Amino acid sequence: MTRAEETTQTAPFVAQMPELNRRLRGHSFYPTAAQLARIPGLHGQDGLGTRARVHLHYFNASSDWYITELDPADGHAYGWACLNGDTWNAEWGYVDLVALESVSGRLGVLVERDRFWTPGPAAEVIPQLRKADDA
Repeated sequence: MTRAEETTQTAPFVAQMPELNRRLRGHSFYPTAAQLARIPGLHGQDGLGTRARVHLHYFNASSDWYITELDPADGHAYGWACLNGDTWNAEWGYVDLVALESVSGRLGVLVERDRFWTPGPAAEVIPQLRKADDA
């Protein structure tokens, strides 16, 4: 997908969100309009636990964010985060996508949106949760 195609397919709120690192990243950080249309709002999957559908995956060299819900008004999201490979302390919680977009990790490594992500139930697509279910 070209930058122009990705821009025209991006939801209106996303077009107004700052993308400090888009040029370095080479693609949009925020979900496209088509992706956004499929993501439930905050609390939209309450009570589903590991059956909640993960719609977006963000990552950098050592951390992963799996997004299950998103408030399109302000970019706040909910999902599973594993920071710096610390699987022991990985947990469900809220994340501000605007703040996440501006993060530059060790040696300037940016947080990326996994543009090839296939949505699925958390228990099937999050490695740490697959291992927990297999045990």
